[in-house]
Amino acid sequence: MPSHITSCKLNASETAICGGIAGITTRFAISPLDVIKIRLQVQSTRSQNIKYNGISQTFKTIVQEEGIRGLFKGNVAAEYLYLTYGISQFYAYYHVDQFIDKKMQVIPSLKPFVSGMIAGSFATTVTYPFDLLRTRFALQGTNKVYNSLSHAVLDIVEKEGIGGFYRGLGSSITQIMPYMGLMFFSYEGLCSFAQRLKEKRMVSDKQSRITDMICGSLAGIISKAGVFPLDVIRKRLQVQGPHISEYAVSSIPTYYQGSVLKCLTRTVQTEGICALYKGLLPGLLKAGPSGAVYFLVFEFSKDCMTSMKENGYRLLSNNTLLSAST
Repeated sequence: MPSHITSCKLNASETAICGGIAGITTRFAISPLDVIKIRLQVQSTRSQNIKYNGISQTFKTIVQEEGIRGLFKGNVAAEYLYLTYGISQFYAYYHVDQFIDKKMQVIPSLKPFVSGMIAGSFATTVTYPFDLLRTRFALQGTNKVYNSLSHAVLDIVEKEGIGGFYRGLGSSITQIMPYMGLMFFSYEGLCSFAQRLKEKRMVSDKQSRITDMICGSLAGIISKAGVFPLDVIRKRLQVQGPHISEYAVSSIPTYYQGSVLKCLTRTVQTEGICALYKGLLPGLLKAGPSGAVYFLVFEFSKDCMTSMKENGYRLLSNNTLLSAST
């Protein structure tokens, strides 16, 4: 199955820039749902102080206590995260996809899964400190643990060391490999199906943007539902540390042994299997629009950049955009 993402006239750097544009646009669109999801994920159902209960109640509580800005807490760190993640992910995906074509024998239908899995792992490792900061800022209530991004960075270095920026990285890698594998596998498969519909004239070329949104939305929902329990464990591990009792959610469980398997086992033993699906509904409500916006903006950016190249512009290897001689 030919790759829908890399089968264009763009090189790796240009593809990566399209991914970065898609990332920052997506983040702004889904920030409120992300904050709601994180707060539902980290609180313990065994606690007597359950503060958040459902999407609408969580939304109202945050707005009442923290204002509309509360729904965008952690957005600065998250914008850095989504920008760098989009760039590194699509850059890696491009090269892995090309490498598999030339050097490896992989079933064509599985190539997007393998490429997405490796690209997602690479991007997660590169951008993980931003992810951790995003989570901690999203959990801040009216009493701020961190006053600014620079304060958070300095505080973590001082009290937790450099390793503090990588709390929960193991669970993130464990989650992201199947997640991004499923994401790209689903998206490429859905795009191939949509292309066949176009060839049969069942879908018009004028509906390509709608098709991009539908394919991206379904890919986001499929991948999120498949790995959601690991996302819950990742969020809980990220907020462990000296400030765990100071966040807006006071019932965050403490894990003294931070392996993914031990945290997952303890969560099931103390809270039941359903605890692994806390925040699933806002997670899916976020994943659908997130996937739709992500791939829609990526495809739009890709088409714009391709058009610019065809009309006399080129993107050099040093990422400087110059006009070709006329």
